[in-house]
Amino acid sequence: MTDNNSPEITVVRLRKGADHRLRWGHLWVFSNELQDGFQALEPGQLVDVVDFRGSFLGRGAVNPHSLIAVRLFTRKSEAVDKSFLRVRIQKAAKLREKLLDADAKVCRLVYSESDGLPGLIVDRFEVVLVLQSNTAGMDRLLPQVIEALSDLFNPRAMVAANDAPVRELEGLPLERKLVYGALDGKVRFEQDGITFLADPIAGQKTGFFLDQRFNRRLAASFVRPADRVLDLFCYTGGFGLYALKARAAHVTFVDASETALAVAREAVEANGFSDRAEFFKTDIFEMLKEPGEPFDMVILDPPALAKSRTKVPAALRAYRDLNARAMARVAPGGVLATASCSGLVHADYWLQSLREAAHKAGRNMRFVARGGQSPDHPVLASMPETEYLKFAIGIVD
Repeated sequence: MTDNNSPEITVVRLRKGADHRLRWGHLWVFSNELQDGFQALEPGQLVDVVDFRGSFLGRGAVNPHSLIAVRLFTRKSEAVDKSFLRVRIQKAAKLREKLLDADAKVCRLVYSESDGLPGLIVDRFEVVLVLQSNTAGMDRLLPQVIEALSDLFNPRAMVAANDAPVRELEGLPLERKLVYGALDGKVRFEQDGITFLADPIAGQKTGFFLDQRFNRRLAASFVRPADRVLDLFCYTGGFGLYALKARAAHVTFVDASETALAVAREAVEANGFSDRAEFFKTDIFEMLKEPGEPFDMVILDPPALAKSRTKVPAALRAYRDLNARAMARVAPGGVLATASCSGLVHADYWLQSLREAAHKAGRNMRFVARGGQSPDHPVLASMPETEYLKFAIGIVD
């Protein structure tokens, strides 16, 4: 069935009563909310979504093989093309300039649904852009996205970091490659007066975790000159480098990836902090099971531990145990700075896991600060799914 006004756009119809969430601003349509017929459509194909009575609700991309069957791009009957993408990207960039001012040269430039571009992530590292296309609909538009980004920012290089596991759920191949310009090795950039390095080709996700920017500042504000800091799951050294800039006496960087540690080590050297840093490659989950020396601050930034809703109870137990063992490494009166990037784990349940961790560790913890994802990762009010990062700082007695 096609729309009489736009013959090239196929119409998909919602089941009776399935329109409430969309009318409140949500951008996803689940497969069980659609009437039959959409199953024969091509992944990534543009469709118009109408309610049970045929009233137009929005235009988006369909994927009949995904639980999220349609992701809306617009509430209007308008072309979703290079011009559309350019306007949305430009609007997203202006928001970052407003929020971050000069810091907007290094930021998450586009954050998927929150910027009206479902499935698209764009991180900016000054003159290098790193993209993630996580849906079939966005994959179809990617050549036009690259053209629009090229026109707007004239970057030196663009890398498509399209190897996130979510692509497999969309039936898309996993790949990571240079798609524009030239890139010679790692990307060097500055944030808050600290030199960092990202590896868009060989690194995880986009090569650097920009979402923790404000949390790194917050954690650094609790560092004192004599402090010894343990940075667990350090990746490329973000938190530890902020601690070193805050004049920590010593930072121990720990990660399971030798590649990540090599980037962290290079960044530490670039900032002239090598005499106050050391690096260890190990399985942190196993490491924390053994007793060890106490630290004035322990930073815990593990990977997402809940990959699906069925894994949430196990993830909460893992957060409890991991934080309990981390607390055992905090000197009396010291600081635990801990995070969760599992979007499926609600903040209230995560905080409860920290309370249980303190009880299990036999420690008294007092929360003194809380944080979340930095402003260049805005949370769409109608889509709580766009909020994922939790951060807390506690004094451990």
